[in-house]
Amino acid sequence: MTKQGWLKTQSWRSVLAIGLLMVLSACVTVNIYFPAAAAQKLADQVVGEVYKAAAKGALPAPVAPAVSAPTAPARSAAPATDSLSMTSPYHAASYLLAMGFSAISGTAEAAANLDASSPGVQSARAQVETLATQMHPYFVSGAVGYTANGQVTIHDAAAVSLPQRAPLNGLVGSYNQALSNLYQQIADANGHPEWAGQIQQTFAQAWISKAPAGYWYQSPSGQWQKK
Repeated sequence: MTKQGWLKTQSWRSVLAIGLLMVLSACVTVNIYFPAAAAQKLADQVVGEVYKAAAKGALPAPVAPAVSAPTAPARSAAPATDSLSMTSPYHAASYLLAMGFSAISGTAEAAANLDASSPGVQSARAQVETLATQMHPYFVSGAVGYTANGQVTIHDAAAVSLPQRAPLNGLVGSYNQALSNLYQQIADANGHPEWAGQIQQTFAQAWISKAPAGYWYQSPSGQWQKK
């Protein structure tokens, strides 16, 4: 191999290595980003359906929110080996850069919706709806209320009779477990178990913002307020 040929080969290797690193780096950066807008959209939908089911006392099978399947970005056909050998490193770098942006776009689009259709999420939602229906009278009476972190706690124990207090404490504990399970199932279904805390905080806002009039809730400082 001539010196000129060797230099050309090394140039190609450098361009390809840089391009590959750009694509991989772009994908990793986007994949770990928490899709706050998508989480809020899902929380608003799920919370609204739970409140509706609880108020009606009916327990319909939960319907998974529509999740738009990401459209795979158009991929340009890879240049043939003969054509590639005649392309300059500059054009090759441009091509790899375009591929990198394509990868970023495709990954970002995949994160535009959160998947809530897994069996785990559906089961968790059904359990939350069942318990929310049992909790509804206690929310109405003011005996319980939502905390600022997406859980439920006793607000006014005197709103229930003494024999009901122990069962109510057990119901509150079961409901909180069901809520935590829902948040974790959503995070797991989307391949990021570490998102559970952020999903919980997103739902916490939805439970309060969409709560019916008369429900009690705690502010971040712990102060009780009535809707």
